[in-house]
Amino acid sequence: MEPPKDDVQHNEDIGAQFTLECDHDPLTPQDDKLCLRRIDWMLLPVMFITFGLQYMDKACLTGAALFGIIEDLDLFTITKVNGQPTMDLRRYSYTTLIFFWGYLVGVIPGVYFSQRLPIAKYVGVMIFLWGGVTVCTVAIQSYTGLLILRFFLGFTEAAVAPAFSLITAMWYKREEQPLRLAIWYSSTGIGTLVGTLILYAIGHIHGRLSPWRYQFMTLGSITSVWGLVVMILLPDSPLKARFLSPKLRRIAVQRMKLELTGIENKSIKPYQIKEGFLDLKNWLAVLIIFSINMTNGALGGFGSVITTSFGYTELKSILLLGVVGVFVFLTLLSTGLVSAFVRDMRGICSAFCCLPVITGSVMIWKSTWVNKAVPLWGLFLLGFFPAVHVMVLSIISVNTAGHTKKATTAGLMWVAYCASNGIAPLTVLTVQTEEHYPTAFKIIISLTCLAIALIIILCFYLRHENQRRDALAPVNEAVTSATAFHDLTDKENPNFRYRL
Repeated sequence: MEPPKDDVQHNEDIGAQFTLECDHDPLTPQDDKLCLRRIDWMLLPVMFITFGLQYMDKACLTGAALFGIIEDLDLFTITKVNGQPTMDLRRYSYTTLIFFWGYLVGVIPGVYFSQRLPIAKYVGVMIFLWGGVTVCTVAIQSYTGLLILRFFLGFTEAAVAPAFSLITAMWYKREEQPLRLAIWYSSTGIGTLVGTLILYAIGHIHGRLSPWRYQFMTLGSITSVWGLVVMILLPDSPLKARFLSPKLRRIAVQRMKLELTGIENKSIKPYQIKEGFLDLKNWLAVLIIFSINMTNGALGGFGSVITTSFGYTELKSILLLGVVGVFVFLTLLSTGLVSAFVRDMRGICSAFCCLPVITGSVMIWKSTWVNKAVPLWGLFLLGFFPAVHVMVLSIISVNTAGHTKKATTAGLMWVAYCASNGIAPLTVLTVQTEEHYPTAFKIIISLTCLAIALIIILCFYLRHENQRRDALAPVNEAVTSATAFHDLTDKENPNFRYRL
């Protein structure tokens, strides 16, 4: 296939710088392993720490709920349930969900600038800014002010996840990506574990300010400093990686040559945007991600509130939320390892991880709560849902080629994530505490069942596409090598085969 000239120029520029030398100095397994090890030692810690900080900044509101922010900023109203005055946290729900609407608005420019600007510098600047926004929470004195600030926090944080998806696709082979995605995303679990302990410790500072204000001040300051570190450490592309020798830079490009997904391309290609929006697998993934992330309404925004409603004290609620973080971390790491070493397991892992979410929802909703351990373990099982999200992200990431299409697809996935999280907190009705939150868990169970069905459909669709392509023509290795840096999409390239 002969691609348009403007489609291949940048990737050919990248490939031409090193590919000729690499062809005379073929890539050996030892070179590949050495290069991968160096890449892992630099990129994974940076992405892991960054994403962990991002989750801690988001979760800071949950911790603040136990240390006075609800009362100080009037994030509640009093309503009568069965004739008894009951605290309605609908205002708190709005401050939780508006973050994700800011995130949704920020995803589009985030995806655009991730492709157009030096990606590492852009990410570093946005980390610095979101840390600053977090610190500004200290000055908030009203419910309205918190709504505005949470919106802008979501807007600034929206740059990181799509950028990291692109960075992972830029540096790692398709079989390497699921584990790396799982590793940096698993920091949400560590962020929950470490973050809840830190938030609890900070919450006991006795000073001139309310305890929750010190939480935002501390985490925001740490985040801004880390943004400056990221600008220094994270390279914009394999060609600019100062932590690699010139030979290893060539190897970093060469090892991606046969992946057919490209390295980097600064040109925005409208036809690839259109293809991204018309691709059936993308919309199946959008629906899956939307469905499974409804669980975050109960776990992310209202984790501390639900745990205290079981009858636990504030201290125990904080510590138990840390245990949820352990579940998140272990399930993400486990599914990442399985998918990395066992072929075509991503679909199976994602469908399997839906089952504990359904089980946990039933345990919270239908148990009597006389034995607090039953709903508590149900809450722990909800921690399996991020593994479904990451496995589906990895399926789409490894099966999308063309740099603009990859950016468009990443944007669609994170838009679905934001839309789901922007609605989910409204399903947790604190006036239904005595009924064990039936609205929330009916929705979670229904949509998680839908996610299982959609995962099965997605897997069958990708298998069918491979069979169709195999019937048309076998993979041509010579053409594959020749078009490696032509920035072809997975639809354009007849040699592209989908992986599960």
